[in-house]
Amino acid sequence: MKPKFFIRLNLFLALVFLIIFVIILYSVNPFQANGFLKIIFYLVLFGLVLSILNLIGKMQSWVRILVSLTIVILLILRRQGL
Repeated sequence: MKPKFFIRLNLFLALVFLIIFVIILYSVNPFQANGFLKIIFYLVLFGLVLSILNLIGKMQSWVRILVSLTIVILLILRRQGL
């Protein structure tokens, strides 16, 4: 994959995930959300963090995935009060 195409693709995905993230934050009440909406929220958050880390680009791919998963897992644990 050409670097220019990869950067454009990641920028597009970051914008899409950011828009979906804002829509979820604005329209969903977290106290009344079911499990499916919570899963969608965390998947969108994972995609947003991963695409932003890909745009930064100075890390190996496994480190980007690990950082993204760590952030999402910490937020899940924080939400549960652990």
